[in-house]
Amino acid sequence: MKYVSYLIVMIFLSGCTSPKQDWKLTPENIQQAYDKVAESLALDPFRPGFHLTPPAGCMGDPNGGIFHDGWYHIFYGQQPFAWHPGAWFWAHARSKDLLHWEHMPPNLTPAFDLGLNNVGSGSTMHLKNGITRAWYSASRPNEKGMHFWQADFTRPDLSQWEHKGKNPILSLDHPGLPAYDGFWRDPFVFSSGGRTFLIACADLLEEDFVPVPIFEALNEDLSEWEYKGNLLTVPKHKYRNLEVPELRPLGDTWIFMASVDAPVDRCIYFTGEFDLNTLTFSLQNEGIIDYSGHYYAQESILNDQGNLHLMGWMPGWDRDWLPTYMNEPLKNENKSWNGCFALPRKLSLDTAGRLIQQPVTTLRQLRSDPYMLEDIKLPVDGPMASFEVLKELQGNQLEIMVQFDLLHAAFCGINVLSDADGKGGLFINWSGNMLNVDGVMVPLDDWKPGELLELHMFVDKKFVEVFVNGGRYCITRQLQETHVKGDHIALTSLGGTAIMRSLQAWKMRNIEQ
Repeated sequence: MKYVSYLIVMIFLSGCTSPKQDWKLTPENIQQAYDKVAESLALDPFRPGFHLTPPAGCMGDPNGGIFHDGWYHIFYGQQPFAWHPGAWFWAHARSKDLLHWEHMPPNLTPAFDLGLNNVGSGSTMHLKNGITRAWYSASRPNEKGMHFWQADFTRPDLSQWEHKGKNPILSLDHPGLPAYDGFWRDPFVFSSGGRTFLIACADLLEEDFVPVPIFEALNEDLSEWEYKGNLLTVPKHKYRNLEVPELRPLGDTWIFMASVDAPVDRCIYFTGEFDLNTLTFSLQNEGIIDYSGHYYAQESILNDQGNLHLMGWMPGWDRDWLPTYMNEPLKNENKSWNGCFALPRKLSLDTAGRLIQQPVTTLRQLRSDPYMLEDIKLPVDGPMASFEVLKELQGNQLEIMVQFDLLHAAFCGINVLSDADGKGGLFINWSGNMLNVDGVMVPLDDWKPGELLELHMFVDKKFVEVFVNGGRYCITRQLQETHVKGDHIALTSLGGTAIMRSLQAWKMRNIEQ
């Protein structure tokens, strides 16, 4: 699995759950778990209104994103029986527009006849013979390390798969492999130049670099693979690992994306060229997909028009095995469901080759009650920050587009989900070349004095997503429920007068899931 190995999950669960670990992942049991909590979830005041959220239980990483017969399909690890991790299978949702999602029947359960404990993370791809195939990592009891498996979808709606032929296709016993640790995982399969390749997350504990191994398929059935070395390596002091690696074409170049879980949870990207002769990736640009530790395990979907969209997981559980990770209080305070997906983003590159991420335009369908302001001065008459509460704009489901001019202030910004005095909730403070979003510090390296700041924000109950300067920077946050103090919006300033140049806002309707 890309976010944590099965073994670590079990260690985690042993200290925080009941002794019952015999949940059987059958479609009937999963559906029963969904039905059991459906009524209470409908009344939950913090359940998102327009984010993709699991029918019940704990959501995990997105997997296997694919565009198929006019539908965007996304799979994700899910624990359907409890709010904490464990007992993962591939849950499944699909959408025509990346906005309205249909939860598919829970049929993609582990292959118990193969002795699998649960299905971990992986990828999907269309093959030349019309078959759509999935690859994933999984473990079996008393077996060394993770194994990579493949299965073919047997229904046009991708709601069922079947294991055929050789399985597993790769293990740590494969000839020529370095001494990877037992948690190598997350196979991503792609084609280029008429050839098919597989890359994966692999750790070398006694080296000072992190490798991304690459394999090439030797036959049309994709059951035989040859290890070809490393697609790329990165210094371990920068990234402990590269989970859920992806390599995709983006315009005239390639983009490599991955998630790293130390020293902080973060999704990163590199742009560059994939060399078919050497099977290596040359890095040209490097950047951060999302600056928050509340966005992880990115998963891209390439549609039939060549547009690349990105899904991301907003986890609601914290990990106690990273010694510097802040675990108290937990992000998630709900015992019925856990986690959701961030809003889908369309990816592009600017003229400097840097990643631009923009929310999908179909979100505009949810807008209502437009609100507009222009040129509001934010004066400060003392040593404390000022708060200008917007009396006519309230709500906990909002889209907000705002421009600030720092002018003479030390900082200016906006608070959302605050009380009637503008306090509490989530704050955004801008101080020139530094942006502070709920404590997440974002360096605005390309800012020059006198330039405005543009924020495009989505507020959905306790989830807030911020796109900065046209999608040049992105920050995603899940507020602890106790930090949500109301549905008020306030403008702030400190150290001198700033100006809010413009503000547009809309209330956002719910989507049906």
